[in-house]
Amino acid sequence: MTDRDSSTYTHDDNPYLQVSSFQGTTGPVFPREILGDGNLELEIGFGRGQFIRERATNADVRILGIETKRKLVYLCDQKAKQQQLDNLVVMHGDAREVIARMTPDGVFQSVFIHFPDPWWKARHQKRKVVTDSVTEDIVRLLAPGGHYFVQTDVDFRADEYLKILQAHPNLIPVEGDGMASENTFLARSSRERRAMDLGMPVYRILFQKK
Repeated sequence: MTDRDSSTYTHDDNPYLQVSSFQGTTGPVFPREILGDGNLELEIGFGRGQFIRERATNADVRILGIETKRKLVYLCDQKAKQQQLDNLVVMHGDAREVIARMTPDGVFQSVFIHFPDPWWKARHQKRKVVTDSVTEDIVRLLAPGGHYFVQTDVDFRADEYLKILQAHPNLIPVEGDGMASENTFLARSSRERRAMDLGMPVYRILFQKK
């Protein structure tokens, strides 16, 4: 796709508006109807899509990504099609709202949230993704033994997220107190790679459902 001023698009020919979306939908969401059978995984806020596409390439899984920005959904979908990744589905929507409607319980083997940190101003705190309520839905949707993996490069956010996961009665840390020494999921997000290249710390939090 060539660069084009978005103001020149009509609703009918704007490719970003044609992506699969949860917006405007109501009622239950069935991940197996979207992904099919197999080991299902979910990435919340996949951004540039580096992690989700690498994960789909390297693992025997079927993975769903939900992202709030339509442009990123479109671009990731185009790259996935070029790579012929038929085990990956990306959709537009607010994952916080969508996962509350997902059913049945225990459907995912892993849920990933990479660098979800909201802006620092108080009015942007409503954008938080790793919260008690979201964690409750994620744990409900994880199969026994399933993984909940969160990464950030912000130290005080890592402390906040760690406390939320530690407090859930149905989660247990995979290592020590829950801080993981490495990302073992055979894929890295673009932000994770950039942080590592710059020598910045990456805080990894990994828990397992009881």
